[in-house]
Amino acid sequence: MSRLISFAVLIGIIVVLGLLFYRVLIGFFIPVFLAAVLVVVFRPLHHWVLAKTNQRKRLAAALTTLLIMVALMLPVGLALTFATIQCIHLIDLNDPQTLELRLQRVRGSLRLEMPPYRDQLRSVDIEIGRLVELLVNEPTQLEDPRLVMHGERVLDSLSNLQDAVATIDGEKWRMQFDNLAELAVSVTHPAQEEVGTEDEQTKPSASMEPGQIAVDLKSQFSKLKTSLLGGGFLAFARETANPTKEDIARMTQSVLEYVRPRLLSITGATGTFLVKLIFGTVILTVATFFFFYDGPAMIKTVMHLSPLDDKYEEELLLEFDRISRAVVLATLLSAITQGLVAGLGYAVVGMNFLTLLIILTTIFAMVPFVGPAVVWVPVCLYVGIYEERINTAILLALWGVLVVGTIDNVVKALVLHGQSQLHPLLALLSVLGGVQALGPIGIVVGPMVVALLQTLLSILQRELMHFEDHGIVFSGGTTVGTQLGTRRTPMRTVADPESAADKSSEASRTKANETSQTNQSPTKDET
Repeated sequence: MSRLISFAVLIGIIVVLGLLFYRVLIGFFIPVFLAAVLVVVFRPLHHWVLAKTNQRKRLAAALTTLLIMVALMLPVGLALTFATIQCIHLIDLNDPQTLELRLQRVRGSLRLEMPPYRDQLRSVDIEIGRLVELLVNEPTQLEDPRLVMHGERVLDSLSNLQDAVATIDGEKWRMQFDNLAELAVSVTHPAQEEVGTEDEQTKPSASMEPGQIAVDLKSQFSKLKTSLLGGGFLAFARETANPTKEDIARMTQSVLEYVRPRLLSITGATGTFLVKLIFGTVILTVATFFFFYDGPAMIKTVMHLSPLDDKYEEELLLEFDRISRAVVLATLLSAITQGLVAGLGYAVVGMNFLTLLIILTTIFAMVPFVGPAVVWVPVCLYVGIYEERINTAILLALWGVLVVGTIDNVVKALVLHGQSQLHPLLALLSVLGGVQALGPIGIVVGPMVVALLQTLLSILQRELMHFEDHGIVFSGGTTVGTQLGTRRTPMRTVADPESAADKSSEASRTKANETSQTNQSPTKDET
C-alpha cells in the first residue's frame, strides 16, 4: 500500500513539474522546433563538414550552423528588402489621379462606361431617394409642402433625364417615364386627381397611400435605371465599376475605420516584435548548434526516460525525419521553383516589380489548393484588359497552367521518391489551421503535427490489435480481448504477485516429491 502511495505522489510531482516545464519552455517552442527541422534537413551537409574537419564535432557543428544561417538569412533578407522597395515605389506611382485614369482605361476595355446621361440619372436617383425617405420615415400627408417641393424636384430631374435619353434612344422609354411622372404628380398635385375625370380617378395612383407611392416610385425607377444601363449583370457591373465620389469617400472611410485601430496596434507592437524576432533567431542558432553537436546523446537520453517502447520511439523519429524532409524540402523547393518559373513568365511579358511578384507567387504556392494562380491570374487579367495585349495574356495563362501549375509535382516526386503524402484535404486544413494558430510558421508545423498524429494513431491501433490477438487477461479475470468483442485465442495471463507466489511454492513441492520418488526407485544396476 505504501508503495502505491509513493508511486501516486511521484506521478503527481512529475505532472506538476511537467506543467511548469511546459510553461517555461513553450515560448521557445517555435525556434527549437525549427532548429530540429533544420538539423534533419541539413544532416547530409553536417556529415560532409564533419568529414572535412577530421571528426571534430564542435567545429563541425559550428561551421554547419554558420553555413545554414548565411544560406537562409542572406537571400531571404535581400529578397524582402527589394520587395519592400518595389512595394513602396508601386504605391507612389498609383496616386488617386493615376488610379482614376487606369480605371477609365479598364472600363473602356471592358465596355463598362456609363452612358452620356449619367449625371441626369444620378440626379433623379438622389431626388427620388429624398422623396421616398420623406414619405416613409416621417408622418406626412399628401398636401404637405415638403412633399410638393420634393415631388417637383423629381419631376424636373425626370424631365431632364428624359430629354437626355431621347437624344440617344428616341422615345423608347417614354412609357416608363410617364409612369414615374404620374407617381410624382400624385404627390405634388393630389387635389387635381380628386376633381379629375372618371378615368383619371380610376388610376392606381389616385387612391394610393404615401407609403405605397414610395414603394412604387422606387421600384419603377430601379427597373428603368437597370434598363438604361444595359439590364441585368451589365447594369450591376457598370454601377460597380463607376463609383461616385460619395461612394469612394464612404468606402475610404470604412476602410480607414477598419485599418486605423489595427495599424496603431501593429505600430505599437513593432518594437516588441523586433525584440522577439532577434531573440528567437539567437535561440534558433544556439539550438541548431547543440543539436548538431550533441543530438544523438540527447535522443538516447529521451528514449531512455520515455515509457514508450523503443521501436515506437524509433518509428516516431523516422516519421519526424520523413515528414521534415517532405514538408520542408518538398514544399519549400516546389514553391521556390514555381515562383522562379512564374517570374520568368512575368519577365518575358514585360512586367515590372518582378521581385515583389516572385515573392508573392512563392508564398501562395505553399498553400494547398490556392497556389500561385492567386498571383499569375490577376497578372494575366492586367496584361489582357489594361494593356490590351490579349495574345500575350493567353500565352502567360498557358504558361501558368501548363508549366507553373505542374512543375511542383515534378519537384515533389524527385524529393519524396514515392513516399506517402497527406490527403489534399488534410494538407489544406493543416496548413490553414497551423497559420491561424502559430502564424506563418504554421505552414511547416501544421502538416507535421497531422502526420505525427497519424503515426501515433497507427501505433495505438497496432497495440489494440496485439491485445485482440493475444487476449491478455489482467488480475481479477478481466479479459481485454473479450471486452473488445474479439475472438478468443490462447491467453497469456498476467497474475497478481500473491497468486504467483502460491503457484511457485506449489510447483516447488511437486518437483521435490518427484525427485524423492526418483531417488527411492531402484535402478537397473541395483536390480
